[in-house]
Amino acid sequence: MSADKAALAEYPVEGGQADPAGALAESTQGSSRALAGTGSLAGDLLQLSKMRINLLALVTVFAGFAFGQRTTGGAESLLSAKLLHVLLGSFVLAAATSMLNQYLEIKQDSLMERTASRPLAAGRFSPVVARSLGIVLSLLGLAYIFLLVNPLCAAVSAVTAGVYVFFYTPLKRVTSFSLLVGAFAGALPPVIGLTAFTGELVPSGWSIFTIQFIWQIPHFLAIAWMYREDYARAGFPMLTVVDREGKVTAMQVVGWSLALVPASLMPALFLRHLAEGFYPWVALGASLVFLVFAAGFAMKRTNERARVLVIVSVIYLPVVLITLVLGS
Repeated sequence: MSADKAALAEYPVEGGQADPAGALAESTQGSSRALAGTGSLAGDLLQLSKMRINLLALVTVFAGFAFGQRTTGGAESLLSAKLLHVLLGSFVLAAATSMLNQYLEIKQDSLMERTASRPLAAGRFSPVVARSLGIVLSLLGLAYIFLLVNPLCAAVSAVTAGVYVFFYTPLKRVTSFSLLVGAFAGALPPVIGLTAFTGELVPSGWSIFTIQFIWQIPHFLAIAWMYREDYARAGFPMLTVVDREGKVTAMQVVGWSLALVPASLMPALFLRHLAEGFYPWVALGASLVFLVFAAGFAMKRTNERARVLVIVSVIYLPVVLITLVLGS
């Protein structure tokens, strides 16, 4: 038994235990019907596509596209057909990968209070339909980006979806290091936007990737702290589960938040006019504020402070990216 699994087995889960066999059986009974019980078909599809989360990802795709336009001095307007194509294709692909993720985690979702009401976990939507829809939409989204944007953008999109579905999703059940794999996939959307405009992997684009990669670690650790009992109940060996006292979690949150300070200034190293403008000051100030809240959580690891840190992190990323686009 691995160290993560051993710690998971000893974790004191609060509340009653769900019945995994019964929950999974209930969810698979929907194979002959797409809709059952409460909820609407439209509502279930919105849940399967993780609309709210993917809208934030689209913001980062737009930021990458706009950054590419600003940094290369391209004459093409931001309000171009190419931007519409990459946003639409990215949304379809993100919705598809979300469906496949939920299909692969039906059992785990049914054991977590936070996710038990999802369409597949609750047995309202057919797993077979969700899997088929996820595969078809993935192929359509990639083909759309390949044909109407450019091949490199489609390749980066394929890597993003592939890492999320085939590596991050199964690794979540094995090791807490899956967070780094998920952060890699989650940091690629701005690169998708950048390559949509430039058609190449320009060095400045990796500075946006680095910001988003580092940002995700404290962001998701704060979420995982709030739902650590849920994750333990579902058998996910998250760091917040195996680190029962939270000391390692606290150090990780502060360490990655501290790394975000110099990372947020990286774009200014590639663009002289960006360094001379207001971006470095906004990025530095926002990152220091983020660090203060991260330190506050580390000193007193309560769910309330974790929730505040999540809110701060959700505000932080659009602020930095929008300032980056305007400053460039």
